[in-house]
Amino acid sequence: MTVRITIADEAGARRIVRLEGRLTAAEWGEFEQVIGNEPTSATLDLSGLRGADSVAIEGLRRLRAAGALLRDVPPHLAWRIEDAEPASTT
Repeated sequence: MTVRITIADEAGARRIVRLEGRLTAAEWGEFEQVIGNEPTSATLDLSGLRGADSVAIEGLRRLRAAGALLRDVPPHLAWRIEDAEPASTT
């Protein structure tokens, strides 16, 4: 397993989902199930996330756009999540 997903539901608050390790396409489906259909109720604690492939980066962008809060994003991943422009293929 390359990523550890921990969930903390707090009464009256957003669900906190903590990621540790490396998030890849192989784990993305499981991670989406944890988030469910209400990304606005989730806070993603990314402080322990060490890496993410392109599928995971794009998925994190989509979740953020759908209302999930991304917290403590490591700098080496923040710029990739913020960069919405596709990479040039030339």
